[in-house]
Amino acid sequence: MKILKQHTIFNILAIAILLSSTNCKDKKLSDSSIFTCIEKTKLSNLKRTKEPNGNFEIKIPENWKKEFFISERESRLYFADTTQELNHSYITDIGLYQNKNVIDAVFLKNKLERIKNDTLLELSSSGKIIFQEKPGYIFYTTQKKQNTEKNTFEIYLQNRNRSYYLIKVDVFGNENKESRFCEALALIEKGNFY
Repeated sequence: MKILKQHTIFNILAIAILLSSTNCKDKKLSDSSIFTCIEKTKLSNLKRTKEPNGNFEIKIPENWKKEFFISERESRLYFADTTQELNHSYITDIGLYQNKNVIDAVFLKNKLERIKNDTLLELSSSGKIIFQEKPGYIFYTTQKKQNTEKNTFEIYLQNRNRSYYLIKVDVFGNENKESRFCEALALIEKGNFY
């Protein structure tokens, strides 16, 4: 009887490990349950933009405004289509941070607590993700301030040497919100994060 119990426990444990490993496969960001990204992005004239230290690169339209901010602790790239009104575009911020944070369950708990304590933020969705073989978490929040709604999609990814990536997309207003997020996520998915 004792052998049968141990065998059953072993089988349950093996099934649990198998199920958890299949749930952590590298998925497309646009496949997240937050958005239904069906349309292909229509962006053209994409030009490769490489972070000066070689940490990441992404293709963005040539006519978009972009700006790097680099310091000893972080390296960030901001870009947006400034030819359109803010409520028809989005702002993307990609950063690599060297402050040795670990993107784990404690990080998740602290981040969710900060969101909960911010009276202006509403958490729409969050979850675990693996993107380009890097584990992390995604958060989708909404902030309403002075008749303006800002929707934010944040991706925190663990990197080597305990550094981490924060990829953030801000969409202002609700008009074509999902298609703007899907376009931003399609650009990010084609990027390389080393």
